[in-house]
Amino acid sequence: MPQDEGNARQNKLVRIVVRMSKVLKRARYPHRQSKYANHIYDDRQHVILLALRQHLRKSYRDACDILEACDSILEALGLTRVPHWTTLQKFSKRADMRRLERLLLACLDDARLRVLDLAVDSTGFSPTAASIHYVRTLERRTGKPGRPPYRRGVKSYLKQTMAVETRRQLIAAVKFRQGPANDSPDFIRVLKKVSLTDQPVRVVVADKGYDSERNHEYAQKVLGARSVIPVRAADRPLIKMRGAEEEAEEEAEEMLR
Repeated sequence: MPQDEGNARQNKLVRIVVRMSKVLKRARYPHRQSKYANHIYDDRQHVILLALRQHLRKSYRDACDILEACDSILEALGLTRVPHWTTLQKFSKRADMRRLERLLLACLDDARLRVLDLAVDSTGFSPTAASIHYVRTLERRTGKPGRPPYRRGVKSYLKQTMAVETRRQLIAAVKFRQGPANDSPDFIRVLKKVSLTDQPVRVVVADKGYDSERNHEYAQKVLGARSVIPVRAADRPLIKMRGAEEEAEEEAEEMLR
C-alpha cells in the first residue's frame, strides 16, 4: 500500500476515534461499570475499539493486531498498547444494553438532523456461531439435538427489529427478542425508544408485516409522522378492512342503539 494511501486510511480511523469520544461524552457513558474494575482500560476505550473492529470488518484477533501497529490511534485513545482480543470479546458480552441504546441516540443527535425519516424492519439470525458441520456431527455422535429448541415444529432464532434513519443510514433504536413471532408488535416498541429524543419524525416506512391500525395511529397521532405501510390484505377482497374512523362511527351507532 502506498504511504499516502495508508496515512489517509489512518487519519480516517483517527477521526472515528475523536468523534466517538465526543459522542460517548455527550451520552455520559460511564468510564467503568464497577469500582472494583482495573484501571488499565475503561469502558469508553472498549466501545471505541469495538466500533473500529466493525469498521475494519475483521475478527477480534485480526483487529487487535492491526490497531497495535497504529500509533496515532493509540495516542488518540490515550493507550500504550491494545488490549488482548479476548478482553474486547468479553466486554461485548457483558455490555449494558440500555447504555448502548443511549449511545445510539447520542449518535443520532450528533448528526444534527432537523427531522427524522425512519424505516423499520426486522431480521433473524442464529444465536450461536457454531458451524452447521459441527452441529450435525454432534447430533450424530450424541443422538441429541445440538440446535436451538424447536417450537411447534419451527426452529427458534434471535429476532432483531431496527429503526434506521434513511438519509444518514444511522441506527436509531434496536429491539431483540426470540423468534419466530409476528413483526407488528415490535413496531411501537422500537419507535418508543426513538421518541426519547427531541427530534421530530417526518415519515415512517415499513413493509406490510407491520400493517395494523395501532401502528398507523401511533406513527400519526403520537409521533406526528406520515406512515407509509402497504396494506397487508390488499389482494384478498373477502377480508373487510376498517380504518379508525369507521370503527369510531360503528361504536357511536351501537351506543345510539
